[in-house]
Amino acid sequence: MQEGAIPRIPENIVDDLYRRGTEPLAGRLAQYRWITPNRISFAGFLVGGVGASICILTLPLWTAGILFALGDILDYLDGDLARRQGTSSREGAIFDATLDRYTDFLVIGALTYLTAVVLDRFPDLLIGHLSFLTSEAALVLGLAALLGAMLTPYVRAKTEAEGKSSVATIGDRGVRNHILLVGLLVSQPIWTLVAVAVVANLAAIYRLVHALHRE
Repeated sequence: MQEGAIPRIPENIVDDLYRRGTEPLAGRLAQYRWITPNRISFAGFLVGGVGASICILTLPLWTAGILFALGDILDYLDGDLARRQGTSSREGAIFDATLDRYTDFLVIGALTYLTAVVLDRFPDLLIGHLSFLTSEAALVLGLAALLGAMLTPYVRAKTEAEGKSSVATIGDRGVRNHILLVGLLVSQPIWTLVAVAVVANLAAIYRLVHALHRE
């Protein structure tokens, strides 16, 4: 670890595996000042947000899973690089968080459109008979997943803006990303949306209850 680098404790096994690769890579990239954390963040958005969404709509889903995983890795790399270069900033954190919301919207939105519209016309080989929802039900399910994904970080941001401490939950973005990644790789769009909708909305409610508690 370079002098001045801020140590970071992995949150789970997947984080640990990611950082076994991103931390050494960040150390090598840190010498190239033209490679900035913000550029890494934007590259992650293009790959894991835009690219994965296009692959979701064009099928097969496992290709979207690969791009989403690459985008997720880049999302870890930008923070590691910022610590290595000593360029961590509030502006960078805001930029990264904004791109995360766009990625959430694009990927979950693409999955919603896939289940509500595309699967009725172009069934994927691995999905096949799993497209059993009506278009209306699929749309409601996708909107529920999208709502939870947006509300979870919003409740945290609003709580902290009011000077109160928020709380970690099982529905944080890292967990949601792992659900999306596995769901895409095994081509299970419906159950992926179900899992994200349940986990994310429970997380948002949990944070809200915690925020409303008088300290």
